[in-house]
Amino acid sequence: MFLNMSSLNLNNLLASAPVQTAEATRDLIMVNPYAEGMINILLWGGTLSLVTGIILCVARILRGPHMADRVLAADTLSLQVLGLVVLLTIITRESMYFDACLAVAILGFASTVAFSQYIGARAEEKLLKNKESQS
Repeated sequence: MFLNMSSLNLNNLLASAPVQTAEATRDLIMVNPYAEGMINILLWGGTLSLVTGIILCVARILRGPHMADRVLAADTLSLQVLGLVVLLTIITRESMYFDACLAVAILGFASTVAFSQYIGARAEEKLLKNKESQS
């Protein structure tokens, strides 16, 4: 039912592919007439799995027992959002989303580094307090 959407078709994928890949895909379709349906199923399956992963990461961020769990979930969340944007780029054939991919990747990396430094500084403070209390 949802596989026949106009934005998800083989022509959109072929238009964004390199020439050699587009020719090879056209040859594949001549051999296998169900290739377009399989591509649509793969795109929707990938989107569904990424959205499920995003929901699970948000749950871990909100519920995580430790700060390190939250940082890892945030890093994984940024990678899954990156994958979702790449799928959106394939589906819509808009190259402007690749710039968004770059921005999401940079923000994800920077936030992971910042949180890691915060956790490290907090661990040092706790270590110093423990040493002072034992003295």
